[in-house]
Amino acid sequence: MIIARYLIKEISQTLLGVLLVLMLIGLSAQLVGLFAEVTAGNLSINTVMVLFGLKSLKMLLVILPLSLYLAVLMKLSQLYQNNEMAAISACGISQLYILRIVLSFALLCSILVGVFSLQIVPWANNLQQDIVAKSESSSSLEGMVAGRFKEMSSGVGVMYIENINEDHTQLENVFIQSKLKNNESITRAKFGSQLIDNTTGDRFLVLKKGIRYEGLPGKKGYTVVEFEEHGVRVFEQTGVKVQKKYSSVPTLELLKGKSAPHKSELHSRIAPVLLCLLLSALAVPLSHTSPRQGRYARLGLGLVIYLVFSNLVYVGKNWINFGKVSPELGLWWIHAILLMLVIFLFLQQAGFKYLFSKKQQDVKA
Repeated sequence: MIIARYLIKEISQTLLGVLLVLMLIGLSAQLVGLFAEVTAGNLSINTVMVLFGLKSLKMLLVILPLSLYLAVLMKLSQLYQNNEMAAISACGISQLYILRIVLSFALLCSILVGVFSLQIVPWANNLQQDIVAKSESSSSLEGMVAGRFKEMSSGVGVMYIENINEDHTQLENVFIQSKLKNNESITRAKFGSQLIDNTTGDRFLVLKKGIRYEGLPGKKGYTVVEFEEHGVRVFEQTGVKVQKKYSSVPTLELLKGKSAPHKSELHSRIAPVLLCLLLSALAVPLSHTSPRQGRYARLGLGLVIYLVFSNLVYVGKNWINFGKVSPELGLWWIHAILLMLVIFLFLQQAGFKYLFSKKQQDVKA
């Protein structure tokens, strides 16, 4: 029990450190990408923190199994380098006992991963898809950024606003170029404001002290109109049905589905749970090093193995969608390969050397 508490404590501390570092790296990149979308006018600034929180939940699902795998690998390698594992073995503690301790801790993490993979992340994907769809279908004014051109809804023209207040209600130096049926129009105004009709719910851009040019480029017959106040209806894409992605479908619906995409998505949600257990088991024999090899001698090899199997999950999911692998087989073959690798490494360290040395003794006799 003392050895078990010691190992779990050391692995937990390393897990928290690795998880924190990887989350900071991943979330910083996600935050930069979100602000880039806001700068481009594709997202509203009000949705950034909500989307950032949803992406954090999705990233945790990916990073937690990797962090646990690296934590077990790094901590056990450190124990080997400090000769602590030699002392533990001298006390009669075998690698199978170490494996049982690691798997008991990994089981708790895999339950958490399962909750995220089967319940929380699909909900987050669904909410994120709704927010993005609403942002894309909202009026052109919602995503406007001062000093940048933005394409209007349905590609009917472009808009430029020099200055905008925080709530997007007061505008200065507005430029609008729009395409009509038989000609084009260019509108300039010193001031503008946003108005919503309480009866119809239509949204209007009210321009003040401006001028409007209307005609066909390259031909005569332009119409020039100066105005003190002019209302422009802002077109909105209302009533657009958003097709839900399979990643946002609840797990219970995936269980009822019979199509290949339903099966592939279901297998991809089960995969992180099994990888969490199998990778933790793999880290036990993989961490076996001598003091001369260094603390992180197997870290590079461990990362390569993780990248190979994580990419196999992605490739296997596509193979199910394209009909190259039957939905019944799913991704079980990937977990079987990883399990055989774990067994092979244990036998290599515990059994193969012993059998080989015994055969040599029989030959000499």
